[in-house]
Amino acid sequence: MEVAFFDTSALVKRYHVERGTALVDDLMKQYVVAISELAIVELTSALNRRYLSGHITRSKLEWVLERFYLDLEDYVIVPLTSDTLSLATTLVLKHGLKTLDSLQLASALKIKDDLSLFVTFDERLKKAAEKENLKVAP
Repeated sequence: MEVAFFDTSALVKRYHVERGTALVDDLMKQYVVAISELAIVELTSALNRRYLSGHITRSKLEWVLERFYLDLEDYVIVPLTSDTLSLATTLVLKHGLKTLDSLQLASALKIKDDLSLFVTFDERLKKAAEKENLKVAP
């Protein structure tokens, strides 16, 4: 099975129903899911912000996080290493990316030889990934 890397803008749609959820669900059925180690913290933060803003209840937050943490066993998790940080720094300067976006892209590039698809809903990150010769969805 081919590998698709999901940044947090895509991954969150798996755990919180919003525009793009159906596409993400379909892609996750077709590919082995790879994420950056960073996405664990980013997704937890994104969902907690939804709870703090009143968009989801505490029980929903706890249920969704439990589901996510269980799903991690099935995901390929790309570790954040000093090489990843170095590459991310280069990507910041090359593409004008924000810190976390550069870390996401650097993580994907670390597994580029095994990667079939990069999934993001962030337009700037999408353009940078395309310039790095990654196939991007949506």
